[in-house]
Amino acid sequence: MKPISIYIVEDELLITMSLKNQLESAGYKILGMATKCETCLKDLEMLKAQGNEPEMVLMDINIRGTIDGIETARRITEQFDCGIIFITGQSSKEVYERSFKIKPFGYLLKPIDLEQTMMIIEIGAYQRTLELEKRKYQQQLVELLEERTREKDEVTAMYDMLIENTLLGLTIMQDGRMVFVNQEAERIFGYSLDEFIGLDNKTLVGHIHPDDRETAVANAQKRLNGEEVPQMQRIRFILRDGTLKTLMSYVKPVQYHGRPALHQVYFDLSRLEQ
Repeated sequence: MKPISIYIVEDELLITMSLKNQLESAGYKILGMATKCETCLKDLEMLKAQGNEPEMVLMDINIRGTIDGIETARRITEQFDCGIIFITGQSSKEVYERSFKIKPFGYLLKPIDLEQTMMIIEIGAYQRTLELEKRKYQQQLVELLEERTREKDEVTAMYDMLIENTLLGLTIMQDGRMVFVNQEAERIFGYSLDEFIGLDNKTLVGHIHPDDRETAVANAQKRLNGEEVPQMQRIRFILRDGTLKTLMSYVKPVQYHGRPALHQVYFDLSRLEQ
């Protein structure tokens, strides 16, 4: 197995060298050491640029300098994928409350015990691997969802394009009112979209030629009741200016937003003469 890579941040040089030697003898790979937090951050940037970022950083909480170990660890977790194991000679509640927010993988209490250190490093490295795998899977899931969303948007755009450029007038009637119309339906019937949506069933039925009206209304009601009737019929429609149009009508009951509706398809037969 590949040895776990470690970076040590400790301002007591004797502790640093002793820890380095013991860990290297135990088979761990020490990528660097620092006695100041600023040096640590610069080293980690360089190691990351080389593709050699350490798996674990052993960080002294009370290291001397302009920033302490907890603040340094916070910056490390924001910029790098290193796991943090804190080294501390204190066990005060305040120290732990501050450091908990960093979500470290463990604590080493001075004087440092090698066996305990190795156990914490092994557990921390394993947890870090799981966390990185989880992050990778989450990113893959996000990318998959984004791809599906793009595909859905493309299909929706294509569907809208087909709906609005077809030679068929498409409408959906529900509760006696039009709840959907496309551009061809607007052209066929001579109503704008806003006017169409505001029309009730009585007004629309009034435009049907009197000789066709009774049959059209009866068939529509039968369809809503679930009865079998011919889905296609020829009807004559009188526009507001008195013009008479002959249409082929195809009507089918559907569920629209979970409730019964009639999906109506119209073809203007005068188009055959164009």
